Amino acid sequence: MNQALKFLLSIIIVVVTFVVSATLAGMLAEYAGWWKKPVIGGVAAACVVLSGYVSAPVYKLYSAAVWLLIGAVAAWVMSSVFMYAEDADTSVPLYVTYASGVFALALCWVWQRRKVV
Repeated sequence: MNQALKFLLSIIIVVVTFVVSATLAGMLAEYAGWWKKPVIGGVAAACVVLSGYVSAPVYKLYSAAVWLLIGAVAAWVMSSVFMYAEDADTSVPLYVTYASGVFALALCWVWQRRKVV
């Protein structure tokens, strides 16, 4: 399979991972009685970055970083489009999402360093 098809498969894997992880995180937060938006954002961000790293055929760390940037823009757009009245005065869910994505990218960086050495 050539690299373009492998990257296409990686994109499909990341998108499916996003949908499944966000759905399951929302269900878990609802069941546990937690504030859903930061839980969904944090879990989805980590899953997107990690799945982008694992599924990329080459340039794994760069792929994870690109997915972090794409996810950050998407989270920013969705935080303003899907604004609920109870969330109007805070940006905490967005910051939790960003922090989770950065933490996942740092984890990918550690994995990358351990593979090289």
